[in-house]
Amino acid sequence: MLQPMPKHTYLTDLQARNQHNREVVERVFVPLDEAQRSWQPAPNEWSVDQCFQHLILAFEMYVHNTIAALNKPEPANADGSFRPSWWARRTLEWQFNPETKLATLKRTNPMATYSPDVLTRFLAQQDRLSAMIEQAAQADLQTMCWFFKGLPIRYNLGDYLNFFVSHDELHIDQAQRVLTAYGQRVEMSPA
Repeated sequence: MLQPMPKHTYLTDLQARNQHNREVVERVFVPLDEAQRSWQPAPNEWSVDQCFQHLILAFEMYVHNTIAALNKPEPANADGSFRPSWWARRTLEWQFNPETKLATLKRTNPMATYSPDVLTRFLAQQDRLSAMIEQAAQADLQTMCWFFKGLPIRYNLGDYLNFFVSHDELHIDQAQRVLTAYGQRVEMSPA
């Protein structure tokens, strides 16, 4: 998704990926009990719930960067395509590669191993992201947004929407690996 593409195609893909994330969470994680959701593979590794706590915290930390851009209408002379920013083209594959170990910001680190309402909150956040993607159909996806104020790193609105969905995919995959490890541990435990 690093080449220019029709805006409608780009947003349709984001919406489909977001919907897929929601369906996986509802099918795989909502039915789990507290023991399954709170188990950590190691003391310094996240539980299933912690993966979703992190997603909630990170979304809330960065969503304000997109609000003004969502309200900026697409220019009348726009060609109807979307092109990722230079920075996004350079970092997307690296940032969301499961093999890349990046330290999270302290503000986005989960606090507890289990929170009974975390999946409900995450699914509500997915509804909000879906509404943002829908609203973006009328917005200028090229509108630049700061990543951190004061740093020269900027993404455009379309990049941010993709990063939200990609970040969700990354940590849903992580939560699935944790759940698989939990299942293997239970199978190996003596009865």
